Amino acid sequence: MALDGIILSKEKEDLCRRLPIRINRITQVSDNELVFNVHANKERTNLIISCHSVYNRIHLTDKAYKGYDNPSGFVMLLRKTILNGIIEEIRQYNYDRYLDLSIRSLNDLYDEVHYHLYVELMGKYANVVLVDANGKILDAFKRIPPFENNKRTIWPGSKYVLPQNQHKKDPFKSDDYDENISLVKQFQGFSPLLEKEVHYRLNEEDFKGIMQKIKTSDKLYIALDKKDYVYHIIPLKHTSLNFKAYDLNEGFDKLYYSLEEKERIKHLTDDLFKYTKRQLKHYEDKVVKLKETLKEAENCDELRNFGDLLFMYHDLDAKGMSEVSVEDFDGQEKKIRLDPKYTIKENANRYYHNYHKKRKSKEHLLEQIAIATNELDYFRSVNEQLSIANYEDALEIKEEMIRYGYLKDNRKNKRKNKTSKWHLYQISFKDHLITFGKNNLQNDILTFKYGKSDYTWLHAQKLHGAHVLIDTAKPDEETLRFAANIAAYFSNGRYSSSVGVDYCLLKDVKKIKGSKAGFVAIKNYKTIFIDPYLEDDSIIMTI
Repeated sequence: MALDGIILSKEKEDLCRRLPIRINRITQVSDNELVFNVHANKERTNLIISCHSVYNRIHLTDKAYKGYDNPSGFVMLLRKTILNGIIEEIRQYNYDRYLDLSIRSLNDLYDEVHYHLYVELMGKYANVVLVDANGKILDAFKRIPPFENNKRTIWPGSKYVLPQNQHKKDPFKSDDYDENISLVKQFQGFSPLLEKEVHYRLNEEDFKGIMQKIKTSDKLYIALDKKDYVYHIIPLKHTSLNFKAYDLNEGFDKLYYSLEEKERIKHLTDDLFKYTKRQLKHYEDKVVKLKETLKEAENCDELRNFGDLLFMYHDLDAKGMSEVSVEDFDGQEKKIRLDPKYTIKENANRYYHNYHKKRKSKEHLLEQIAIATNELDYFRSVNEQLSIANYEDALEIKEEMIRYGYLKDNRKNKRKNKTSKWHLYQISFKDHLITFGKNNLQNDILTFKYGKSDYTWLHAQKLHGAHVLIDTAKPDEETLRFAANIAAYFSNGRYSSSVGVDYCLLKDVKKIKGSKAGFVAIKNYKTIFIDPYLEDDSIIMTI
């Protein structure tokens, strides 16, 4: 459901209690989201502004967000104008779905300047607009040229005009309402969902009492309706759902963080999936063609026999013939195809030439088949890892593919000589720590940098998946089965039954020479069989 003006007024009140707010850093985290790292009430936190058509909102959050490598021109302008500025006042007009953030900042000459940052949260028209002290638009997250909307142009240099005032009544100052007119049409800030709730409560309460409860509420009440969340600042009794109360900002994180993360993952991985699938198709076809060519090369002895037979019958006048029948060394009749342009001897020499060419190509073909098979195996592993990746995992997979030269590094500011910090996943179980990786680079770090030689190492048998470590050489059966379940679940056998999981000491795991990250050889291993299942992934920690 969309944010309405009354919910936005509660968020405005929360932000106003923290004024003045200093803007320390400005980051773009997706096509629709900005994150301001701010200092408010002597605490550092993040202010997120989303212009998503469905998830648009503004609130404080402690969640970590990864920034774009190539921020938009609008973000660069925000950094130039309001970075290190102070949000001094926040206004909302008539409970409409936009906020006016008044910001005091310094220009390049250290003169004090004032700006207005308008955060408009009106569904598909959600936008962020930077306006100077004279009301002139400097730029916007989403520009709207005159030919798209001649009544309200959002374009650099244009005069900023507030969204149209609909002249509705203030619901907190009105004691009466017209039963024959929709509450949405009568009152500021009302949504259809809130109207349904108010009508439901009017059977037992009066309008003024209901609005007083809304006015004094400082919580966000959330319930799950099938696959979608419904929420408001009072429990929506008309839905007959079980609502849980959250602090305002915590509630917004509960509602939107995972949803927006899926959007960011989709944006990041969409091209990776397409590229990976193209590569899979390419190498699958290549392996088939190479094997067919190898099969022909392995039959090259027949070419030499044809050449020998033609030399035996070199006196035949076969020029102009496309085929000749001769008796082979076993006395059997043999038909040999000829090129009509050449004599018998010349055709024999052509067979010898092709024989030597194919004999020499066998070694090269075997080498190319091995390379193509390894590439095919690699892209199968990447495709599986992308299907279970979170945003950070997906970034690492992209970084890995750039490192191996599959993708171009289009980042404008490439940080050289900086070691990337890769993260791992960990679960505490029966006084043991079980650690695992979800992509090739994480697996490589886990196995060859993080673990100790006497740790127990696990991996799904003959499947692409997670490397798993138990911090002991002799885990009890319950711990072993739990870790094996992790290995099976985070593999491409997660929806299978009786998945084999190999385990051994970490010292018996060796990196295959010349192979990519995550590919290993093991010895002295045993196998356990598991039906993969993970009831609650909230027990997984990131380290």
